[in-house]
Amino acid sequence: MSRKHAFLNAVFSEQFKSAYAALQSAQQEGVDKVVLALMKQRVTPGMRIKPIEPDKYYLEARINAGDRLIHSVEAGVLHVVDVVTHDEINRFGRRPKSR
Repeated sequence: MSRKHAFLNAVFSEQFKSAYAALQSAQQEGVDKVVLALMKQRVTPGMRIKPIEPDKYYLEARINAGDRLIHSVEAGVLHVVDVVTHDEINRFGRRPKSR
């Protein structure tokens, strides 16, 4: 008997789409795995999901040693915002003025 997973709906920002297209295929595969795990709500320990300070509105999920997936979850929808290096995370520390 197979297990059924409740998937979150996902919305991808234009910023994410642009960043994703610029990645090499190996990096895209890593992003794909993280996004699918988030959609399935099956987070792995290596992803190390944590809120971005100070507003804790966005979350970061570890893709590999240097890259992070910026996202939020609202009303059962996964909002995939961007893929950035670890050093770029600080620009997502504040809640956006509007969505």
